[in-house]
Amino acid sequence: MKKLSLSILASLVALSVSACDLDNSKAQTADTATANNTAEKTAPAKKEASDLTFNDKVAVSMGYFYGQNIAKGLDDLNKEFSVSIDKNLIAKSFNEAINGKEPALSEEDMQATMQEFDQIIRKKAEEKRVAEDEKNLKAGQEFLEKNKANEGVVVTDSGLQYKIITKGTGATPTVNDTIRVTYRGTTIDGNVFDESKQPVEFKLSQVVKGWIEAFQLFPVGTKATLYIPANLAYGDHSPSPAIPNNAVLIFDVELLDIVSPENKEAK
Repeated sequence: MKKLSLSILASLVALSVSACDLDNSKAQTADTATANNTAEKTAPAKKEASDLTFNDKVAVSMGYFYGQNIAKGLDDLNKEFSVSIDKNLIAKSFNEAINGKEPALSEEDMQATMQEFDQIIRKKAEEKRVAEDEKNLKAGQEFLEKNKANEGVVVTDSGLQYKIITKGTGATPTVNDTIRVTYRGTTIDGNVFDESKQPVEFKLSQVVKGWIEAFQLFPVGTKATLYIPANLAYGDHSPSPAIPNNAVLIFDVELLDIVSPENKEAK
C-alpha cells in the first residue's frame, strides 16, 4: 500500500500538467473564429526540446515519470481489486491544491476518506490472499494425491514424497551435518524458483523440514526428486514472490558430500 500511495501522490504532478493546460486552453477559447485567432497569437508558443532550459527538462522529466507511475498504480489497483479511480478528478484536485484553490472536500473529510480507502484496500488484499492460499493448498493436495501413485514414489509418515533416481553408496547425513548438494527447485506448474549453478553447502538443520527429513534418508551420491508438501516447506509464509504461499515444492537434488569441519579447513 505504501508504494502505491507514494506513486499516486508523486504522479499527481504529472496529471496536473494536463489539467493546467486544459484550464488555460478554455480560458483562451472564444466563441468566434476571430477570437480563436487572437488567442492563438497571444498564447505562449509551445517550447521545442531545443528551447527547454535545464529546469524545464527537469519539470518535463518529473511530470512524465510521475505520470507513468500513477497510471501503473491506478491500473494495478483496478486489475487487482476492481477499484476504478477517476484520473481527471485526481488532476483537477491537484490543480486546485497547487494553485491555492479550495478543494471540493474539507481536509478532515479527505483524511477520513483516505483512511477508509486504505482499510478497504487492505481488506480486499487480505481476502484475495486467503483465497489464493486456499487455492494453492487444494492444488498441492491434489497433485500429491496423484503423484504418490507414480512408479518409484515413496511416501513417508509426514507426507513427504520422494523418488530415488540414483542411490548413493556413501555415508548418510545427520541433522547436525553440513551437506554439499546441487539442486533445482520448481513449483507444481513447472516454474523454476531457485537453482544452484554450482555445488552449495547447507547446514541440514537450517533448511526446510522436507529437506531435513529427506537427506537423512539418502547416502552420499544419491540423486533424487523431492515432492515437499506445503507444511514441510514454507506453508503460508513464502520467503519469495516466486514461491506461492501453501505451495508444494519439487526439488531435483544430488547429495555430493557431507562436509566435516576438518574438510572445510583443508580447502
